Amino acid sequence: MHKQVIKADVPETGGPFNLCVRHGDMIYVSGLPPFDAGFSALLRSARANKQPIPAFPDIPFERQVRIVMDHLKKLVEAAGSNMDCLLKVIVWLKDQRQQEEFDRIYRTYFSSQETLPARTRMQAGRTPFDCGLEVEAIGYVP
Repeated sequence: MHKQVIKADVPETGGPFNLCVRHGDMIYVSGLPPFDAGFSALLRSARANKQPIPAFPDIPFERQVRIVMDHLKKLVEAAGSNMDCLLKVIVWLKDQRQQEEFDRIYRTYFSSQETLPARTRMQAGRTPFDCGLEVEAIGYVP
């Protein structure tokens, strides 16, 4: 078996990591912040040109959650799996008071209560660029 880097239609920031790696039937997804294509391009450009990193835009929390979960879904599917095959998810929230809003959206990405993965959710001391959340996951390919 060898490590396979998974690519999907998910914007990359030029950081020193891969967003998703598959090894055998296991999938490992890096922590995903709510960076859309526009902000990711600004980050890549700033890093490449050794310029100051831009501030994270003021995006509603609900939109941030959907960006992260959509990116997670795209990566998992590009690896040959689906959201119901996630085994463990770790969620960092900037503000734990947003847990109910997060959970309401999160549940819609799974087919049933029985398919929800094990999960840890905690309030982060600080998230990347002070965004609202970051999510990482481990899953398998059926």
